[in-house]
Amino acid sequence: MDDDDKDDNKRLKMEARMHAPLEWDSPVYCKILDLQESLSISSPQHHFFREDPMCKAISLLKDKISVDCYLDLIRTWMKDTTSMIALSAASGRVVGAAITRINSNSEKTNTFSRNQELKGKALNKIMHLINAVISQTNAYDNFGHDEYFRVYLLCVHPTYQSKDVGFALLRACVHAARAMKLPAVGGIFTSGHNQTLAQKVGFSIVSEIRYSRWIVNDEVVFDDPGKGNYSAAFMGKVIDYNDPTQKHKDDV
Repeated sequence: MDDDDKDDNKRLKMEARMHAPLEWDSPVYCKILDLQESLSISSPQHHFFREDPMCKAISLLKDKISVDCYLDLIRTWMKDTTSMIALSAASGRVVGAAITRINSNSEKTNTFSRNQELKGKALNKIMHLINAVISQTNAYDNFGHDEYFRVYLLCVHPTYQSKDVGFALLRACVHAARAMKLPAVGGIFTSGHNQTLAQKVGFSIVSEIRYSRWIVNDEVVFDDPGKGNYSAAFMGKVIDYNDPTQKHKDDV
């Protein structure tokens, strides 16, 4: 092999590394990677629709219009290319995902646009509560900054929920926020399980609405969210860049 061939091979390897997804700290069961737009994550999404307390309580999967519109929303959030996936170390299949994007007060990305049409009765019921939590949270004032890293969706395959995959995804979200020099990270967590994971990562509850108290037209909308699921809670964490214990290898 001559010098030109060696240079070409070196260049190709460098280009491959540049375009390869970044791998974050991962448990032994999986790899946490940046999500590439071309990759389908339909399996974790489907399980999210089936098991999320709000989706389950109003039978979202029986409302095809709501499902399709929710999937469109997720695809919109994914366009920011900040989301992450968990790949099984054994099979290579997608077993979890954290759908994320940067929310900016000046760009009004915190709530859903008034001009964005939400189709489907079930989805509208969900987003009504989500937007109410966001509104009462006032995240920008609470964090004291104009932007933060928002976790829109955390979903893990049921067989991996006891294997720290959700914890690893949330921890990677914090590391990604640090790598992007963002001041805070937060999101709405709708199950007791995910709220516990968020607490383990260092999140605290900023605001919440209990399902039993969310009443519309004299009816509790989410009357059976499942055992241990009591509220939709906005939880967040301000990142302390001066704390050496929070420093991560991907910090710039």
